[in-house]
Amino acid sequence: MIGTWPVATALAAVTEQSVSVIGRQSLPIQVDVVGGGGGLAAITIAAFFLSVLLAVFVTYRFARGYLRTRRRPLLFLTLGLLLLAPLPMFLRLASGNIGWVTATERTVVVTASKLCGLLLILGVVYR
Repeated sequence: MIGTWPVATALAAVTEQSVSVIGRQSLPIQVDVVGGGGGLAAITIAAFFLSVLLAVFVTYRFARGYLRTRRRPLLFLTLGLLLLAPLPMFLRLASGNIGWVTATERTVVVTASKLCGLLLILGVVYR
């Protein structure tokens, strides 16, 4: 499948079953799994969130290094890493939950973020 993500293919649709929350709308409580078992879906989601946490942690360490040394190349390296790893993950997650954003638009925005991140990092390396 071209253009799909493991999380999106592992979890397909929320069923009609819902539970009432005090004073609020009904919330869905069951998720249908498509493309594998429930265990595979849980592992896929856990791996995705672990990779987000690791990307944020590494970017945070770069930012602390910049704040300690105040060297401009380290700032550009931090921004490049931010655009390359955690930001595309957040964009994918956020734009996947917005109904009016198409898959093509999501792919273009995420790819542009990665491209800008790579260009910043290459600019620091070959400067």
